[in-house]
Amino acid sequence: MFSIAQGFLIHCLAMAVLLWYAWINLQRRGLFHWLSFGFWSWAAFTLYFFITPIIQYFGDPFYLETRLEVTEGLPRLLWVTFCVAVGILVYFIAYFRSTPSRPSFGLPQEEWPRGTRWVLLLAMAGAIYSLIYYRGAFGFEIIPIDIVRGKYEGEVMGYQRVMHYFANFPIVLLILHRSTRWLGLVLAGIILVARFEDAWDRFTAVSLVLAMTMIVAVIRQRRWPHPLLVGGLVVFTLLMHARGHVPLSDFIASGRMITTSKQEVKRGEGANMLASLYLKTYLHDHEGYNYGIPFITKLVLGPLPRKYFPWKDRLMEQFSPRLDFDDIPGSKMMYGAKTSVIGDLYGFGNILAVILGMALLGIFSRKLDGFLEPRRPQAIQAIGICWLSSLWMMLGSSLSWIAITFYLNAVPFVGVVICAWLPKHPIDIPLSRKRPSVPKSPSKPRMPHAPRRDV
Repeated sequence: MFSIAQGFLIHCLAMAVLLWYAWINLQRRGLFHWLSFGFWSWAAFTLYFFITPIIQYFGDPFYLETRLEVTEGLPRLLWVTFCVAVGILVYFIAYFRSTPSRPSFGLPQEEWPRGTRWVLLLAMAGAIYSLIYYRGAFGFEIIPIDIVRGKYEGEVMGYQRVMHYFANFPIVLLILHRSTRWLGLVLAGIILVARFEDAWDRFTAVSLVLAMTMIVAVIRQRRWPHPLLVGGLVVFTLLMHARGHVPLSDFIASGRMITTSKQEVKRGEGANMLASLYLKTYLHDHEGYNYGIPFITKLVLGPLPRKYFPWKDRLMEQFSPRLDFDDIPGSKMMYGAKTSVIGDLYGFGNILAVILGMALLGIFSRKLDGFLEPRRPQAIQAIGICWLSSLWMMLGSSLSWIAITFYLNAVPFVGVVICAWLPKHPIDIPLSRKRPSVPKSPSKPRMPHAPRRDV
């Protein structure tokens, strides 16, 4: 049979062929460009399942080897390779066979609906409030937060800690509009600096910088931004990834930037995705699957604040299957690990759930391509940029992360859509129930009849 090294070589060859097939078809259809959901899906899959595993295997294979030791070794490696390959293939087949959606939601081309400025102001106020009091921006002391098993307990609600997502849509929309472009750039700089010291929020900072490059492409109507912008984005992304879960000032002051960067690239959570996927599939194969019930309950009940709806936890636990991984060797290694959306779908129901879920994601991604087409309303382009700039992270996490990111970015956008649906002129409502009397119009005087003539 094969050795682990030969099995890993098979994985790399399978990913290379599959990603080459996707690249060729994206090029033929004119979808390999900076503003395409297909391009960024291809980039995310290439990073997570091809480039990063190669760097880790030849740099420090500790995580790969330890996970394979407790998960059947070579058979598990080949099975995961098959699942990942099928998932990516189904995703792109569904993507290529779908058509983009072009909704307008009643929004004008460039003009903002009446009340839009108030929506943007409220969204930015909520974002700054969250960054200062619950994210420690600008040196402020963070309000104590009780999080038990991923759930917010006490007086602090989850909304208060994640409202900083609300800033993305207003910033993008302000920059897209010619008259407010400088205001948007200033706010983007403020929000970006505020996120540097947040040890647990790296991807939103990277997504904001990525959104800036997408805005340049939209404004100039180009398929790609300037190469210098792309280079700056790559450097900034590597810096944020290398710092790990520490504030940027502590990372710089430590004096071990190069050493820490190498360790984070080789052993960071993002680098261990494939190794964690070996372990997750093994645990579900031995303990069972959740059939997507936890995700559905979170999707329905998640937006309800636990502070005011404490019964939602009992309802979630009642419908969710109870899977106990504690007795299985290696289960403690899953703490903090990311297994990509493919690993999350595998827990729903093995390879069949991966096929169905990736097909739906491929169709959905192609529909969203229409949001960034030329001559679309600016608000629709803005929300499309917000979602596209976060796609790389959403595909690397889970369906719950995808739903949360889409929902939080869309809250200000929904407010703008509601403003567009409101009547443009105030409606006068009579205070009395009696029908107002309508003055009669004066009747025209009748012309006298001509005298009859006797013939």
